[in-house]
Amino acid sequence: MWTLIRYEMRKTMQIKIISVSLIAIFEFLLLFGSTSGNIAVMGLAGVFLFFFSFVAFLLFGLSSMASLSKDLSTNQGYMLFMLPKPSYTFLLAKILESLLSTFCLSLLLYFLFLFDIFFFSVDVAGFMDVFKMVWGLTMESRLGDFIHFMISIALIYAGFWLYMSCLAVLCVTVQASFFRGKILAFLISIIVFLFLAVNIVEWCATLSEKIVDLVGLDSQMNSPLQILFLTLVSLLCFGLSAYILEKKRNY
Repeated sequence: MWTLIRYEMRKTMQIKIISVSLIAIFEFLLLFGSTSGNIAVMGLAGVFLFFFSFVAFLLFGLSSMASLSKDLSTNQGYMLFMLPKPSYTFLLAKILESLLSTFCLSLLLYFLFLFDIFFFSVDVAGFMDVFKMVWGLTMESRLGDFIHFMISIALIYAGFWLYMSCLAVLCVTVQASFFRGKILAFLISIIVFLFLAVNIVEWCATLSEKIVDLVGLDSQMNSPLQILFLTLVSLLCFGLSAYILEKKRNY
């Protein structure tokens, strides 16, 4: 599995290197404009940095899905799918690579923006105050609560991204398997993906609320039920994608 993940990383490495390089250039221009007093350069660099950080996040996440579409719609994936491995391993490798790449980019952007916040807004005394606060939490054994909170946020992010990835994989697989070569098929699959991505979350939320009201459960059970339904939807999308890829492809 790790070999397949590394292979996917190499296939999408070019767009990721370009994205990170552009972020680094915008960050350099932002710092250069600040130190040189050039407000115009600083303002433009800040706007482009913020905008392209969002774009890069999408590119990192969707690059594996674009790679899957290319594998299935062209002969690029012929040798890959000829390997003596079940189809679901290739799909799982793409999903895990997407999750890992976006998580690494999220960490990079988090520390980059944290640095910018301190650089432009907080003086040394303010930084020392923050350091003393964190140290105080450590001494009072309250840092564990903060770590638990951050882990919870990371798990929610990972779960939601896996749901989005599984749904995207299903849309790409259906499009490439049944509508290969059809005009506007890929564009329609993107529209269908966006429609389902938003509405399935809404449907799960509505269903969980109705179950909570019908059974008389505590309102705090609403969120766990939504997570359960999204997990089931993710597994269903992944299973259908693997089945279609295994039974309907000619590789």
